[in-house]
Amino acid sequence: MFKDKVFFEKINNKNIFCVLSEPETNNKQIVIMSHGFRGSSIGPARTFVDFSKILNKENISTLRFDQPNSGNSDGDYLESSFNEWVDTTTYFAKKYLDLGYKVSLLGQSMGATTTVIATSRPEIKDKIPSIILWVPDPKSTFDGDPQEIGEEGGQLYKNKFWQEARDSDFFKSLNDYNGKIHLVYGENDKYISEELRNQVSDIVKSKNQTVKVLKNQDHSPWEFKLIQEVYNEELELIKSSFKE
Repeated sequence: MFKDKVFFEKINNKNIFCVLSEPETNNKQIVIMSHGFRGSSIGPARTFVDFSKILNKENISTLRFDQPNSGNSDGDYLESSFNEWVDTTTYFAKKYLDLGYKVSLLGQSMGATTTVIATSRPEIKDKIPSIILWVPDPKSTFDGDPQEIGEEGGQLYKNKFWQEARDSDFFKSLNDYNGKIHLVYGENDKYISEELRNQVSDIVKSKNQTVKVLKNQDHSPWEFKLIQEVYNEELELIKSSFKE
């Protein structure tokens, strides 16, 4: 038996849409899920919803939320800020750490990039035992005009989002992180170059952590059978990290 609490949390003067899913037995363990660019709290093809149910069955709570200016949260998408995404993810991680929870972070695409940067924030540094990274994009090669307005999938945005992501130094934060990692990329990712994927993968492998490359898969979504394999592996990693 699970229960979902839908609510808005006020952060930086914006109402942030949240769904807290808790099992009947609350073990004070939680996975906080950060969606990607133009995404929302359900994740691509409802993967956040599906994985949340699997985690709840193992008595692990989950928090899904819409980043500022995304989904049901306050704000105009044009003003989306990567730094604000990191602030928001860090806020939720600290909130549940302060409530006595063990906290794992999961992110997809730019949400995975956000997750890595958040782990280096002083409020939560060295307090997150595991991170789940679905197709993180380091954005380390961005060299555009930050004030230029782009369009993707019918949404307008300012390139400052990518500049902030680049300047956050993904690779330094990933190198500095000492917890468990499960990294997943699609073999045929159309958004992230093979060179960048290999750079990220090499760092994770150097830490003796898991890198999974999904054959013939794109950035998202992934084939049903393959995502079930991902869920199973990540469930075990999360559970083991909470025991340490």
